[in-house]
Amino acid sequence: MYRFTIDNNIADHKPFVVYFSLFAVCYSLFLTTLTAQIICLFSCAICGFISWQWYKKSHPQQGVFILAPPQCRFENNTLKINGHISNRSRVYQRSVWLYIEGFTNSHWLIINASGVDEQSFIRLKRATLAARREQKESK
Repeated sequence: MYRFTIDNNIADHKPFVVYFSLFAVCYSLFLTTLTAQIICLFSCAICGFISWQWYKKSHPQQGVFILAPPQCRFENNTLKINGHISNRSRVYQRSVWLYIEGFTNSHWLIINASGVDEQSFIRLKRATLAARREQKESK
């Protein structure tokens, strides 16, 4: 069993701004009427805002993560998640996107490298990759 705290796990908004802004501008350049361009820009802004809200909800700023190889648990003031790490989880260079499947529901949990110490982040990445490998072998 391994336990570590998550502090200052701040969500980065820059990829969302860049992606939705470029998409809106590039797509609206191909539209011929001004109303279609405005509708395109407005709908991209709404989609970007909804995506950002989902990302922030899955990206807690602080909490405690407890990892016991088949199971994991996350707790903070507003959120309590129990379950196992799913095959849908992803490991990136500077973040880990955990898809935790519980008994009745599932949750996304995004942890940045800046939110935990280096050794804990490496252990989390290894545990995520091991859980994905075990699920692939069991299928």
